[in-house]
Amino acid sequence: PNMLIDPQDHQSHEERISGSEGQRTLSRSIAVAAVAIIAVAGIGAGFYFSTQKSTPPFLDKSAPVVAPLPVPKVPAAPDIPDPAPTPAPELLREAVPAEPEITIQNSDQELRNLLATAGATPLVTQVLEANDLVQRGAGMIDGFSRGLVPRKALPLAPPKKAFSTVKTDGLTYIDPASYTRYDSYVQAIASLDVNLLVSIFHRYRTLLEQAYAGFGYSGEDMDNALIRSLDYILATPEPSEPLALQRKEAIFQYLDPKFEQLTASQKQLLRMGPENFAKIKQQARALRQGLLGVSQ
Repeated sequence: PNMLIDPQDHQSHEERISGSEGQRTLSRSIAVAAVAIIAVAGIGAGFYFSTQKSTPPFLDKSAPVVAPLPVPKVPAAPDIPDPAPTPAPELLREAVPAEPEITIQNSDQELRNLLATAGATPLVTQVLEANDLVQRGAGMIDGFSRGLVPRKALPLAPPKKAFSTVKTDGLTYIDPASYTRYDSYVQAIASLDVNLLVSIFHRYRTLLEQAYAGFGYSGEDMDNALIRSLDYILATPEPSEPLALQRKEAIFQYLDPKFEQLTASQKQLLRMGPENFAKIKQQARALRQGLLGVSQ
């Protein structure tokens, strides 16, 4: 059974997250997911900012019924090609004994060692303390490929600074100081060696396919889901100016429907601020090109 992905993740996080604790959990989970989806799987929340408990919209009979805006779609994701085989010299083939078979059950320690060399920041080290890394990586791919934030896969400590807003000309905006809450997460992502991540992905591809199949999908579709996860990042629009917020009961939403209709993961990426988002987008683009064998 799938122990990592909450079946309710198929619901929007906007409907399910309320209260300050829910906000903190979701705030950190996108950063955790970004590191995990890049580090563990070979790749790189609802935007609502809860301040107190509120009645879920679907229980509030006084709330007007509004037709939901369509969720933006990304193009069909291409297959990730296998790397060209590079036969080892005959002398090396004779001298090196066969390695024991790597399985999902025995892969954690080797995967920790390999990923640590890809970018051993304190945050990556903390991520790698978890067990079942292959299953968690497949879970991240599944969630992100559907525009969700897989909150339960790799929990980390929340950002130390609190979320805050500012008012300008009668409108509410995210306080730019809040962007720094995510600096350590983004630095961990930006420091990862993309070429090494591509190599690690191909080494563990079969195991990732097995773990992905455990969620009820075809294992062969794992690579498409991985590319689709990156495509969601790359398809996230970059606002040309600060985005105004509107308060709805005890939560904030984007005032502009174009941004409020984005997926949970896309809205949280914007919440990290333009500079941090640009760094994540750059790594996602480089990794996509590396996985597909496209020259950069």
